[in-house]
Amino acid sequence: MALDACIVGVGTTRSVGLELGKTPLALQSEAFQAALDDAGLDKGAVDGIITARGGPYGVDYDEFVIATGLDVRWVSQLWSHGRWTASAVAQAALAVSGGVADCVVVANAHVSERGYGGHFASIRNYVDESFRDGGGPYGGWNIHGSPGAGTGAAIVAQQYMDRYGATDADLAAVAVGHRRHATRNPLALFRDAPLTIEEHLSGPPVMGPLRAPDICQMIDSATAILVTSSERAADLDVPFVRIAGIEGIHASRDNYVFFSRPGLGSGVSPAYDYVAPPTSPVYDMAGISREEIDALYLYDPFSHMVWMALERWGFCGAGEGAALIREQGMDIDSPLPINTQGGLLGEGHLFGYGHIIEMTRQLRGAAGDRQVTDATALQWANGWGDSLILTSERA
Repeated sequence: MALDACIVGVGTTRSVGLELGKTPLALQSEAFQAALDDAGLDKGAVDGIITARGGPYGVDYDEFVIATGLDVRWVSQLWSHGRWTASAVAQAALAVSGGVADCVVVANAHVSERGYGGHFASIRNYVDESFRDGGGPYGGWNIHGSPGAGTGAAIVAQQYMDRYGATDADLAAVAVGHRRHATRNPLALFRDAPLTIEEHLSGPPVMGPLRAPDICQMIDSATAILVTSSERAADLDVPFVRIAGIEGIHASRDNYVFFSRPGLGSGVSPAYDYVAPPTSPVYDMAGISREEIDALYLYDPFSHMVWMALERWGFCGAGEGAALIREQGMDIDSPLPINTQGGLLGEGHLFGYGHIIEMTRQLRGAAGDRQVTDATALQWANGWGDSLILTSERA
């Protein structure tokens, strides 16, 4: 089956933060309507749904279709963590390519326990996946009293810095770059909070080498992405954005700690000299090379994750990610722009779907003063092997 799928509509809530006063259902409905308006579609055109996260943080698919009056013939519901972003969009692409749905919405809502989620006892009593036997996938170990994403990220970041000589200032360069992008994004949580290297370094470390700007903020928000075939996309009055290549999350001993790339030796993963392959299925499917990527969108819950993804995908060698950001930056006029909407670190935690929405706007030429010149091929890439390539090419 050949992949034949396009993004025809994207939408978010009108604002993000912790004081919106809206339920997950209200947030997701708002984003869904924005995506329909963006595509010029009526909700009756949507016959498939991927709810990227259900209750208690988000909205279960059945509750959403009942509330919105949808009548769909294909559904999927899965975790919304950023390591499932590519998988969720890929499922939608495969569904329309295989004919099991004509138009699929990838919908995700989230409320933080510090926001509207504070009203829900089910969230306050929620047991995080890091508390499962063995500590879960984050690299922290609950037997040591250190479960959770932040602990695992801090361990990996410190391990990388010790091994390759990266510095606190190198971490700061990643956070500062994201904040710079965020100041050009009206939706971003930190749009009015620019940051300098000096300001970053003046703050205290809070987890290992990570300071507050190195750690993304959980927020109340929602996103919606509409996916359909190229034939149906051609009938709509929207610029063409093709899902040209997909690659799922990798799982093995080399891909266990989700804040590391293979070869670093974190958790159960063995240590070795990692060399990125010359190509990968996502490039082969899209019919382009790594060198043809105009901008990168990297999942960035923590600053060091940008280094992990750059090295995982061969944009630099092992241990060279920090130097790449230090030397050439990540701005829209750099050789390789990165996370032009501000990423999770600047925009807020939209679970990676904010990255996909920004990629769509970039390929439409609708990103305003953060537009990457002549962008035709963009890549979402994660440190643990999942990826998407979007292009503006019709064939």
